[in-house]
Amino acid sequence: MIEIDYINGLSVAETYGWARYQSEICKRLTSVRLNRIEYHRLRTPFSSHSIPYQGHINRYAIYPVIIRKHVREGNIKHITCQEFAYLLKLFEFDRAIVTCYDLIWYAYFGSRSFYWRQNIEGLTKADFIITISEFSKNEIIKYACCSASKIRVVNPGLDHSQFYVNRDKTILDKYNIPQDQKIVLYVGSEQPRQNLPTLLRAFAKLKETLPGVKFIKIGNPQWKRAREKLLALVREFNLADDVVFMQYVPEEELPLWYNCADVFLYPCLYSGWSLPCVEAMACGTPVIASNIPPLIEAVNDGGMFVDPSDVNALAASMYEVLTSTSLRQDMIDKGIKRASTFSWEKTAAETFRVYREVSV
Repeated sequence: MIEIDYINGLSVAETYGWARYQSEICKRLTSVRLNRIEYHRLRTPFSSHSIPYQGHINRYAIYPVIIRKHVREGNIKHITCQEFAYLLKLFEFDRAIVTCYDLIWYAYFGSRSFYWRQNIEGLTKADFIITISEFSKNEIIKYACCSASKIRVVNPGLDHSQFYVNRDKTILDKYNIPQDQKIVLYVGSEQPRQNLPTLLRAFAKLKETLPGVKFIKIGNPQWKRAREKLLALVREFNLADDVVFMQYVPEEELPLWYNCADVFLYPCLYSGWSLPCVEAMACGTPVIASNIPPLIEAVNDGGMFVDPSDVNALAASMYEVLTSTSLRQDMIDKGIKRASTFSWEKTAAETFRVYREVSV
């Protein structure tokens, strides 16, 4: 049996983003023995609450000590997020894999901080890099100057026992939203790259011609003061009765929201992939996404693509999908077919194949 030192970073209870990807793979890596090496948030001696803004202490000072103590000689080392690639600058690991989902901070935000320079250099020291899309692979080649021969694309998967067509709007009763309302849904963070202000402006324009519609946003902000700015826009466009902000939704409840939505919007400006788009398609919800390479790669012919900077185009595409029965059904059929090509079993099998490669 292959043994892996699974260097997984911060231990989290909520599973979204990279945590969801790794959690789903771990459930299915039955032919591998994982030695999970994680750290926890710092806590004060007088309280069970985490110390705010101390993540850098954990990441830079404490985590390397934990790793040094718990790694096992002879094991393959798998660093499961690009944010910890710098560890390959600190340790001389014999066989190392890094999962790099994207280079958002380096490529999109343009960060050239010491921390991100170390991560980029760390990527070059990996024996193999796992990434989630051809787009991210090309970004890694471009910014980290890594050879394409050591990068393996392993797409995220989908749990078809959870995400499937079960059209039902009773979940709306929980929030006193009438079931006859059309629902525009977005699932994700409020980081600037997610382009939520443009989406809200497009929604306000949609309301001018289609009044019986509400916008539901699911997910923690993950960005300082982002919610305040969005709420200011809600007030500016008089949308207080038509926009619902929700925090993190448990994984088992998420399919209910996809199934109650009439259209799913993902106007992202930069991404490595879009698991929410795939989940929405699997639930029979038409998807409108940005016309950027990673989303086109994920959604393929299963959705509609729009210039994410064009408010009028976003509003018009929502109106078209919400009012055209034939278009909706065509998008639903194609979306379900596209989503059926992804599974976490396939993702785990392809990850295992990389383990086999590095173990030779």
